[in-house]
Amino acid sequence: GELPALMTRRTLFSQGFITAVSNPKGWAFHMALLPPFIDSQLAFWPQLLVLVSIILLLEFGSMLLYASGGKALALFFSKTNRVQYLNRIGASLMFGVALWMLLG
Repeated sequence: GELPALMTRRTLFSQGFITAVSNPKGWAFHMALLPPFIDSQLAFWPQLLVLVSIILLLEFGSMLLYASGGKALALFFSKTNRVQYLNRIGASLMFGVALWMLLG
């Protein structure tokens, strides 16, 4: 078959951004997380700006790490017979869990 056309970085970024912004779980998490860290005696907007900046920085860093790891794994598994390593690791983990349940 034909390989799918690669999407541009801008398209990938916009799809990821729209997906993240439209996720109601993310909004609920931040609405529950932020209020305890906001001091009502101080100005609201500077505090919110600092907290949101920290969240965005951490989120960007973790997503960059996640994407880089996925790209590295994709390159690793694109070589011949490398998928067998994944199968062996998965089978070993399942065997380990079964043994743990059996003995536990």
